[in-house]
Amino acid sequence: MNERGVPLFDAHLHLSDYPSPEEVVSLASWCGLGLLASSVDRVSSEKTLGLAQSHARSVLPFVGVHPSEAEKERDVSWLRGALEAATGLGEVGLDPKYSRVERGGAQLAVLESQLEQAQRAGKPVQVHSRGAETACLDVLGTFDLKSVLMHWFEGEDRLGTLADRGYFLSFGPALLYSKKLRRMASSCDRRMALTETDGPVAYAPLGGAHGPSLIPSVVFELARLWGTTFEEARRQVAENSLRYLYPGGKG
Repeated sequence: MNERGVPLFDAHLHLSDYPSPEEVVSLASWCGLGLLASSVDRVSSEKTLGLAQSHARSVLPFVGVHPSEAEKERDVSWLRGALEAATGLGEVGLDPKYSRVERGGAQLAVLESQLEQAQRAGKPVQVHSRGAETACLDVLGTFDLKSVLMHWFEGEDRLGTLADRGYFLSFGPALLYSKKLRRMASSCDRRMALTETDGPVAYAPLGGAHGPSLIPSVVFELARLWGTTFEEARRQVAENSLRYLYPGGKG
């Protein structure tokens, strides 16, 4: 919890992938950050749920099957029980890098099955859409989902669709050097923006830096792009995060 009373989050990282998740949680807590910990398969989902049990004040668990694992995890019946214990569904989506994303392929079938369960459970969703932004939005549009975060979204020409649907998008440390992401952050509705690190991804242009401690730098860059103070940007992102997590106003 941030000292000002409104929490700031790393809205997307893979806590279970760190050699020492406890150190990451400790540093994030010291920085006043909550962690939205995503998963990529059944094993990482179980690990993430375990970490959340051990760090209930700091870690909010998301469970699911990433598109890279769809061919190996076509049966997601286990997800029903996992979602009951989780904050939300993620990281799910489509990505042509791993396998076909069209109808008849494992990726689309697994994604639709997971979205059906998230819709039934009324849980927020985190979506991976690299190289398949339009396809992901088409699929999402067929569901009545409570809250959707487009993780590291790069569909610059589809920002209007996100805004019309009330979706969120997250900006990470790449915002500090990517002209495209800066354009997107400058032009998007500020009420859509969240911050993430996708840890343990390391950012070579930033000297290999990684992890939740980069979140304040992302907020500073948003403030610069928006022409606001750091505190104004921090509060906006914090409020956005709560609306994403608790669309019914429970946060």
